[in-house]
Amino acid sequence: MGNLELPLPAHDLIPHRKTMLLIEALLTYDPETGAGIILGGTKTGSVFAVEDDKKKGALLEEVVLLEMMAQAYACLRGYEDQLAGLPPSMGFLVGVRHLICHRRVAVSEEVTIKVATTAQVETFFLAEAEVKVADERVVEAELKIWLPPEEESQE
Repeated sequence: MGNLELPLPAHDLIPHRKTMLLIEALLTYDPETGAGIILGGTKTGSVFAVEDDKKKGALLEEVVLLEMMAQAYACLRGYEDQLAGLPPSMGFLVGVRHLICHRRVAVSEEVTIKVATTAQVETFFLAEAEVKVADERVVEAELKIWLPPEEESQE
């Protein structure tokens, strides 16, 4: 099972690799609330950014921040699976509600993502997620995630 001491690299907890791995590490986990804080990828390259003429820098596309939130949730679930001695669950982002982007994020800015499950109905989960730069909340959303039953994810 390996070392479960935090922080843990994201690549140990989710299947994403190379360019598609947009987060770096699980920093904290609260077993009572199921919430965690994840370090966003500081290596997110220009493939996911657009140049901003006003600021003379590269800004992340909003959809990239949404994917970071989804990967942060997957990272949290992967950690919970490891704590339970299980292989990582396969999951899918199936919906988003209340997505609010307060401002664009520069590629050079370090972000943290806080996620927590707020509700579960069978194999569907609702999670609150927020992206911060330092103490400033820059994006927030409610994620809808589907984890297929174990027998379906084994096929």
